[in-house]
Amino acid sequence: MEDEEGAECGKADFVLLDQVTMEDFMENLKLRFQKGRIYTYIGEVLVSVNPYQELPLYGPEAIARYQGRELYERPPHLYAVANAAYRAMKRRARDTCIVISGESGAGKTEASKHIMQYIAAVTNPSQRAEVERVKDVLLKSTCVLEAFGNARTNRNHNSSRFGKYMDINFDFKGDPVGGHIHSYLLEKVVSGPQAARGGGNFHAFYQVLRGCEDAELQELHLQRNPALYSFTRQGAGLSASESEERSHHRAVMEAMQVIGFSAQEMGSVRRILAAILHLVSLLPGWATSTRRPVLVSGNIEFVEMEEGQLAVAEEVLVDHVAELTATPRGQVLRCLLARTVASGGREVIEKGHTAAEASYARDACAKAVYQRLFEWVVNRINSVMEPRGRDARRDGKDTVIGVLDIYGFEVFPVNSFEQFCINYCNEKLQQLFIQLILKQEQEEYEREGIAWQSVEFFNNATIVDLVERPHRGVLAVLDEACCSAGTITDRIFLQSLDTHHRHHPHYTSRQVPPRPPAPPPCPGAGLHPQAPHRHRGRALVWPSLPCETAPRPADPLLPLTLAVPPQLCPTDKTMEFGRDFRIKHYAGDVTYSVLGFIDKNRDALFQDFKRLLYNSADPTLRAMWPEGQQDITEVTKRPLTAGTLFKNSMVALVDNLASNGGGVPGKTPRVPPSPQEPFYVRCLKPNQDKAPARLDEAHCRHQVAYLGLLENVRVRRAGFASRQPYPRFLLRYKMTCEYTWPNHLLGSDREAVGALLEQHGLQGDVAFGRSKLFIRSPRTLVTLEQSRARLVPIIVLLLQKAWRGTLARWRCRRLRAVYTIMRCYRRHKVRAHLAELHRRFQAARQPPLFGRDLAWPPPPAVLQPFQDACRALFARWRARQLVKNIPPSDMAQIKAKVAAMGALQELRPDWGCRRAWLRDYLSSAADNPAASSLFAQRLKALRDRDGFGAVLFSSHVRKVSAGGGGGGRPRGGLGARGTDPGARPKVNRFNKRRDRALLLTDRHLYKLEPARQYRVMRAVPLDAVTGLSVTSGRDQLVVLHAKGQDDLVVCLHRSRPPLDNRVGELVGVLAAHCQGEGRPLEVRVSDCIPLSQRGARRLVSVEPRPEQPQPDFRCSRAPSSSCGPAAEPFSVQAASPPPQQPQPSARPPLESPSAGQ
Repeated sequence: MEDEEGAECGKADFVLLDQVTMEDFMENLKLRFQKGRIYTYIGEVLVSVNPYQELPLYGPEAIARYQGRELYERPPHLYAVANAAYRAMKRRARDTCIVISGESGAGKTEASKHIMQYIAAVTNPSQRAEVERVKDVLLKSTCVLEAFGNARTNRNHNSSRFGKYMDINFDFKGDPVGGHIHSYLLEKVVSGPQAARGGGNFHAFYQVLRGCEDAELQELHLQRNPALYSFTRQGAGLSASESEERSHHRAVMEAMQVIGFSAQEMGSVRRILAAILHLVSLLPGWATSTRRPVLVSGNIEFVEMEEGQLAVAEEVLVDHVAELTATPRGQVLRCLLARTVASGGREVIEKGHTAAEASYARDACAKAVYQRLFEWVVNRINSVMEPRGRDARRDGKDTVIGVLDIYGFEVFPVNSFEQFCINYCNEKLQQLFIQLILKQEQEEYEREGIAWQSVEFFNNATIVDLVERPHRGVLAVLDEACCSAGTITDRIFLQSLDTHHRHHPHYTSRQVPPRPPAPPPCPGAGLHPQAPHRHRGRALVWPSLPCETAPRPADPLLPLTLAVPPQLCPTDKTMEFGRDFRIKHYAGDVTYSVLGFIDKNRDALFQDFKRLLYNSADPTLRAMWPEGQQDITEVTKRPLTAGTLFKNSMVALVDNLASNGGGVPGKTPRVPPSPQEPFYVRCLKPNQDKAPARLDEAHCRHQVAYLGLLENVRVRRAGFASRQPYPRFLLRYKMTCEYTWPNHLLGSDREAVGALLEQHGLQGDVAFGRSKLFIRSPRTLVTLEQSRARLVPIIVLLLQKAWRGTLARWRCRRLRAVYTIMRCYRRHKVRAHLAELHRRFQAARQPPLFGRDLAWPPPPAVLQPFQDACRALFARWRARQLVKNIPPSDMAQIKAKVAAMGALQELRPDWGCRRAWLRDYLSSAADNPAASSLFAQRLKALRDRDGFGAVLFSSHVRKVSAGGGGGGRPRGGLGARGTDPGARPKVNRFNKRRDRALLLTDRHLYKLEPARQYRVMRAVPLDAVTGLSVTSGRDQLVVLHAKGQDDLVVCLHRSRPPLDNRVGELVGVLAAHCQGEGRPLEVRVSDCIPLSQRGARRLVSVEPRPEQPQPDFRCSRAPSSSCGPAAEPFSVQAASPPPQQPQPSARPPLESPSAGQ
């Protein structure tokens, strides 16, 4: 620990304090808290302070630092405790448990989650699917249980309203194979005033209201505002924001899916929660100012009619409840307004409710439904986590790690039955903590043969006896009041308590007359085993404590743990007469109000509701009420009260933790009982305001006192502050003695340890056990650590020198071996690769694929250039094989398409490569049905005149050209189409648009006039054509550039089918012809094409219009910035493409040179 935490961070273990006083304890705790060290040891007990902020102490890196380490090898941390429990379980095949305790808001729930995350992270290195499933369920179950069992209070945003003890089963390899969750005393959903604990209800209700979608809320007949419902109204201002609740709700739903809840089950859960919201009616409450009972208005109210009958004020809510619970509306209304009673003669009588009885029945039903829902969720998770197919004879014995996360000690302005049970639970755990700590100490000293002087300490058995003693304890008196005939009120119950416990030193009320305090027992004094006011069993107190005649010590711890209540008189205003009683717990005085004790303990629910819910059409809700199938006339045993059930579960829990092999009350233990090794985490709450980085010393001092942490330190130091096995002690300190470094030659490790201590002069402060060395004073450890710290740097230098030389020699030998291996391996890889190539390509000569589907094996790096060359050769060879089979008549088309692909690939998406290219479309009767014969005659005449050999391409086009005169910029637009539907487009004296025909032969480029029997208007020698330009879209614009002549701007049109893409064909045949002649042809693909007409520079671009059926030209008077300052822009109005092929977006136009260049 000292290697990673300096002296400025305080003592990492309270046992190492120089003096054990409250002031020194608090000073060390405060110093470590200010330095961000929220964890401190007391021996093997971890003290944790809630920081109320995120700290960089967790995560995979932190888990790796603590995995496999001993408890003291790293600074104090929850991971260290979890690792110690896991290693003890795995190393010794012994069950362990981690007990987390502290008051509400001290961070117990977060501590349990970090422990679960650590266990999940360090297990299942082989990634077995079943183990991963169990781990996922273990982690996700925490999220689900928090939603249904935790609530937000003024003191804690995530307060546990139930106790949880989780068993995790591990196989012999240390992997989790299952688990089981035990829950204790879920706080009733509407059983007490939420103002008492200053908070809202369970998270699940707020998550449903604020996390569900609007459609889901409408199906549940709910509104998003929690203030509209009775028992969510109190916490509406405390709950998280709507976005946070929505994310929490989503996380809970995802966790339930991972665990295995079906969609139908999750829907049933939401409907049950909504039904409870609609069902809750008048709730007993308390006014915070007057502290007198008031009535908090609910959602369903009863009204008494004139004829004396009872009715529901808003029966639409009954409809909602019936729909959500899948029960008949009439039966729901009947159960709300009356109950069925069976007489002695098996006669059934229906008895109507009064308004008060109906409200009580409705509240009891709401509480019972949520209680059953929570139990069903826990049982559903347990059914998924149960170990599957485990056989002890085949798989070995399973070991268990238990994690106890239970509610902390609670003191509210008004404390009711729930707080009474919670504080009783903490009394039991505190008693167990003290006993087990001292028991372990004493057993270890006896086992090691060390002389042990019993340390006396305070035992809170008298407080536990006050609560659970048969016939006279508070729970026994409460059960008697619940079972007695006649009307027994809470005030009568309080009077009975006063009668039984008026002389008990830890009980008082205003009806008890003043009495002198009972003296504390003297050291060694014998105690009567039946005296309820004395410390039964072995009276263990500190040797410095006085007898009753001695003055009281000044230690602030003692009045909290030993002093009896001061004398009270009936005029004490801190308690209300006839309502309150006070118990002095180990954590301090708590005043309880008896209002509602009897009702909450009886927790009665009329049989009518059980039969109603059992007959529900919802299978999930029906499964929660198996007793509903009983006939009303069937006589059943009186059920145990809530207090008795809780007491039995606490006794079983304590027996289990105390290695007595307990379990769930009424159930057979799942595994034979075995001793459990406990580990403790004591959580402290730094302040009451949940403020980060602030430690309230008075509040923490109180917690330290009632948790008995100083007593724990004193017990640890009373015998010996530290103990270590001889081998481990020698391993750490042997360098400080010449007789033990580097290895001793003495008879045993014990003799070597004795020689080491004798050299340092410390033999008088230690004791030698059978297998361990016991060190009495922390100063001895400090002395040894200082000596070790001085020698470690010298030893490190020596080891580094020797190790570096060894590494250099190893490295040299390894390099020689590596080079030899590399040479052999390279030769092997080359031969293997060539053999693999030969094997794979043996069938490459088989037609028709010629090895197209053969995969090339990945080559070694040294053969990568060789394989690239082979692939190129193979591609050429395969192409040759395929070309040999092509008919000579198709070779011209293939060459043209190859040329077009080289020019247009990846520049123009569609260039017509998938269709047959006919080239001479004007001679085709299908494409030119009206004038194909005329064109044939004109073609024959041209062939006779010019002597060309072949027609490369022919098609109808639409062209634009510059008219004569003036030159320069056009003065007016080319005319807008559609101005006059019946008029021809206007043509100014600069620009003309006409339908023409284009004929491309092997010698000339002809522009023909179809209207005049394809008269030749212009003939350009083919060798004068230097290039052509097209766009990247689907338009048919082509600009042919001729050397020394005007550029020809045309749009291919009048094709069959319409808008057939022929630009690629024109580019391909012209490019292939030029390649055959050995001259270059420049092909440009651009959305802004520069051209030259009449000596003027222009730019042409494409403007797609869906309403344009044919291509057309127009002049643009607003030149684009990318078109150049000296260019006259005009655009083509292109026809809209077919709907199934959307027009691609145009790319930025390319810059063109100005007219003067």
